[in-house]
Amino acid sequence: MVKSTTTVKADASKESPHPDGRRQRTKASRSKIVNALMELTTEGDPSPSAARVAKRAGLSLRSVFSHFDDMDSLYYAMNQRLAEIALPILRKPYRSTDWRDQLMEIIERRALVYEFAAPHRIMTSIKKRHSKALTENYRRLIKNEHKALNAILPKSVQKDKMLSRFLLLATSFDSWRLFRHDEGLSEKQVIATMSKMVRNLTDHIED
Repeated sequence: MVKSTTTVKADASKESPHPDGRRQRTKASRSKIVNALMELTTEGDPSPSAARVAKRAGLSLRSVFSHFDDMDSLYYAMNQRLAEIALPILRKPYRSTDWRDQLMEIIERRALVYEFAAPHRIMTSIKKRHSKALTENYRRLIKNEHKALNAILPKSVQKDKMLSRFLLLATSFDSWRLFRHDEGLSEKQVIATMSKMVRNLTDHIED
C-alpha cells in the first residue's frame, strides 16, 4: 500500500529529511517485516498473525500494514526474498556437459534449496488456495522448474510428455517432502533416492 504524503508546514529554519533517507528507512522496515515472517514460519508457525509478525519485527501492527496492503502481499514478498536466495544456487553453470549428470546436479541443488525453503513453501501451498497472487506465483515456480529440466533434456525426452512429467515429479518439492519429512530420511538419503529414481527413468535412453 502506498502511504499518503504527510503535509508539513514550511519551516525555513529546518531542512526536510532527504528522500533517500526515507527510502532507506522504508526498505529497512519492509526487510524487518519479511524477516520476521520467515523466522516465525521456520520456527513452525504455518500461519503467523500480523500481530505476531509485528511483535517479532519490533514494529507496530499499523507499521506492518503501512508497508504491505495485507498478509497476502507480505507472503508474496517473502516468496520474492526466497527466489533471490534460491536463483543463484539453481542457475549456477553445470560442472558436467552430460545431461544425465546435469540431472544429478539439479537434484543436489534443489535439495539444498528445498531444505531451507520447506517451511515457507509449505505455508505458501496452504495460503495459495485463497490467494490469486500466490497461486500465480506457485504456477510460475512449477513452470520454471519444468523449464530448467527441459533446458538440459534431449529433444527425444522432451517430446515424451509422460517421461518428462515423471522426471518433473522425481525432482519435485513434493517428492523431496515425502522422503524428507514424511519418511524422515536424511538429506543425503533423499538425494540418493531421488537420483536413483531419475537414473531408472533415463538409463534406457539412447543418446
